[in-house]
Amino acid sequence: MRRWKLKKIAGKRAFFVGLILLLLVHTTLGIVMMSMSKKELREQIEERMLDVANTAAFQLNGDELKNLTAGDVGTEPYNRALETLRSFQNNIRLDYIYAIQEEEDGSFSFTIDPEQDDPGQFGDAIETTDALKKAAQGTPGVDKIATSDKWGKFYSAYSPVFDSQGNVAGIVGVDFDAEWFDEKVNSYRLIVVFLTMITLTIAILLWLMLHTSELEEEKAEYRKQLEETLIREKLQERALGSAREMAYTDPLTGVKSKRAYMEAESDINSKINSRSIREFAVIVCDLNGLKKINDTLGHEAGDNYIKDACSLICFQFLHSPVFRIGGDEFVVLLEHSDYENRDLLLQDFDAKIEDNLHMGSVVVSTGMDVFDPDTDYSFSDVFERADKKMYARKHYLKSL
Repeated sequence: MRRWKLKKIAGKRAFFVGLILLLLVHTTLGIVMMSMSKKELREQIEERMLDVANTAAFQLNGDELKNLTAGDVGTEPYNRALETLRSFQNNIRLDYIYAIQEEEDGSFSFTIDPEQDDPGQFGDAIETTDALKKAAQGTPGVDKIATSDKWGKFYSAYSPVFDSQGNVAGIVGVDFDAEWFDEKVNSYRLIVVFLTMITLTIAILLWLMLHTSELEEEKAEYRKQLEETLIREKLQERALGSAREMAYTDPLTGVKSKRAYMEAESDINSKINSRSIREFAVIVCDLNGLKKINDTLGHEAGDNYIKDACSLICFQFLHSPVFRIGGDEFVVLLEHSDYENRDLLLQDFDAKIEDNLHMGSVVVSTGMDVFDPDTDYSFSDVFERADKKMYARKHYLKSL
């Protein structure tokens, strides 16, 4: 009997020690999950905000937007832009979407606001933020800190609108209510706490009843719910992904757009600053004679000339991304085998161009330079050298 009591006491001690350990594990897990949920939610919302802003900016006509003045309110160009923004306002979950212009003194003001109840008027000032200034320089950005105005407190994203020459013609702003964001974070915390308590309760009951199979069923159900949630998120991401792909592709040639180029440049600059990139090369390409073709044969012939030149560039540098960054200007970021064989590939390309020159075909001036980790501090250092070589090559070809 005494031995049996000792075993029983030992069993109780083991049970309570295990229960205390279980409580500690679940408490720690709950704290970690709450911290992770807040970070992941913020990243998710910021990505959605940027996708909406980028897609809306892509759909606006930059050539029309940059010329709008207060006197153009109600005209066809103004109404086209207004209806584009209004379709986003009515069909996507956001608080406000609007167009912005940069003033000569560096401040910013409203141009178009589709809000019907209390819209911002053309020329009304807008608070300047780091993300807004970044967008004015051509790179989309999201405010990390909520800002307040007469309409409320918001987290905002901004995306540049480019004209046909690749210059920033305006900016699209998207606002999401800060209170909604904070409530969402708090709801995530409650869900995490609730799930932690349910898991802990089930674990205690299963421990007492020694029915481990029920725990496996609960885990399977939780996994199923998580998978269903992930599937819904994937479907939403795909819907935005197709629109995003359009924004990052040049519609005339099918190569990467200037927006994609600016992101690639920003990524390379980050790698240069962190010293995580050791080698890359840049080729700047500029089409000779495009203006003459447009003036004498028309813009359709000019578009065909651009597409033929783009095909020539892509065929020569098969393993590297090609970007159209202006009307007649392309950039190639040499990678992989193209980087290793860069001199031979460029010599071969330039030889073909000289043959084309004599045959009256497509002529492309090129300039290439290579990143030097010991002397180059940014992508633009390499680009500027390549650009100078391109102009030297252009002058040479004109002399032939």
